[in-house]
Amino acid sequence: MSRRTMTHHARRRTHGLIGRVSRDHGAYRAPHSNVWFDTSDDVRLAGTLLPEAGGDAAVVVVHGFNGYRTKPKIRMLAEGLALRFPVLVFDLRGHGQSEGWCTGGELEALDVHAAVEFMRRRGYAKVVTVGASLGGIAVILAAGEPGDADAVVAISTPARWGTSDTKAVRRMTWVFTHQVGRVMFRRLFGTRINLEWGNPAPPLEAVAKIEAPILIIHGADDHFFPSADAEALYDNAPEPKRLKLIPQFGHAEDGFTDAFAADLAGEINALLTLTPGSSNVVPR
Repeated sequence: MSRRTMTHHARRRTHGLIGRVSRDHGAYRAPHSNVWFDTSDDVRLAGTLLPEAGGDAAVVVVHGFNGYRTKPKIRMLAEGLALRFPVLVFDLRGHGQSEGWCTGGELEALDVHAAVEFMRRRGYAKVVTVGASLGGIAVILAAGEPGDADAVVAISTPARWGTSDTKAVRRMTWVFTHQVGRVMFRRLFGTRINLEWGNPAPPLEAVAKIEAPILIIHGADDHFFPSADAEALYDNAPEPKRLKLIPQFGHAEDGFTDAFAADLAGEINALLTLTPGSSNVVPR
């Protein structure tokens, strides 16, 4: 079955048992509106816009695998950033209320392109993309294309495909490659997985094409990917770039707190001031 056919079938989606219950209790407290926008390959995405902060610089938040925009830790990050910036947070393809199928990093960059373009159409002069795990892959692959984000934040992002052999990665590999795992995640969480794979360039190669300032964040307690992945991404990224290795920080949303969101807002402000030839490695 082709991806286009699968996308149309996905319009008869369910959110899954656990996903439906959690989304029912996931309303944003900050002023917001629910929005829809389309990707270049005709996948309709669901988002939430938090515009209250105003200003000409906006942030796009991109969740990881099996996430969605009203998941408590994702909501915490988005609302924390929304105290300083207008924020768009959305469901990646195959997740939440969005259509389509999760491709494990191959096509999610198209979702980021669409989100950035959505914010540009609303008049924001600068758009910063913030992605974690699968979202980190997506923002790096997207930012390698001209005209995407004005700055990039990649959190808990692998450098290469299929090189980590941690228990958590082996578990996720099983979910993707076994029918039982895919069916289980669709019925429980509503996450729809597509096995087609076109072998795109890994983040380590894609990051070398990014001309925008980039901040790479990784946790010392990440149980998916080692901090060496973050260091490799940093080494391969052009200037301007920053690297922040955080002790007692787990994988992606495991480390999201109100304090982290406030700190990240400051990091984004600093990132937007970086100019070619500057760099800052934050002490470990």
